[in-house]
Amino acid sequence: MSTWLLAAIVVVPLIAGLGLIGVLARGIYNHADIPNSNLIALGIAALLCIAPTLLNFTIKTSGGTEISVVKEQLQTQTQQIKNDFGAQGGKLNGKIESLSRRVAALEKEKGPAVASAAANPNSGKVVVVLHVEERKDLADQIQDYLLQEGYSANVVYTDFTELSDASRLASGSVAIVSAENNAALRAEVATVLKAKFPQMQSAVDSSSTKLVGTSVQVRLF
Repeated sequence: MSTWLLAAIVVVPLIAGLGLIGVLARGIYNHADIPNSNLIALGIAALLCIAPTLLNFTIKTSGGTEISVVKEQLQTQTQQIKNDFGAQGGKLNGKIESLSRRVAALEKEKGPAVASAAANPNSGKVVVVLHVEERKDLADQIQDYLLQEGYSANVVYTDFTELSDASRLASGSVAIVSAENNAALRAEVATVLKAKFPQMQSAVDSSSTKLVGTSVQVRLF
């Protein structure tokens, strides 16, 4: 997009909108019969004028790379929200699966089976399976398998727009991602899934500085 066209789309409406708001604000301030509380509404209008520009505001690095500050922040927050939502659901699914095993063991009235059900080495290990619509079946299979193995797992639909362009892989790709301090669990989950699912053989294993928490993400693009 050319500089002139970008200015026409973003900068010109911003200047025009702020100019109009400024004129109205001065008129309100100069007329005592008009409540100054109306200035609050004009302040909100000013923010609405500025918002599109902030979303398109970019910083160009010395290497020529453009970084959209606000857009990147929004993407990071959305990514973390989806991860936290999936992690909470995964913990709940894990507890339900564990409870089901204990109930089944009690029904069989076998003491050793009860002890085995209670001693779950994978308890507390949370995996969030993020998937596009086309990969829903595989996501459900991965979730069911992980739950059977004692992990806490949950599936969350996404179009991956919360990721940066560099983090979005080609359709059909798979990535296993976690925070940098959770590499051990990430490697464990990768090993477990690759042994069960052929689709996971070419999965990309990586860490992310934008993730917070102890869960591991399986991203099905």
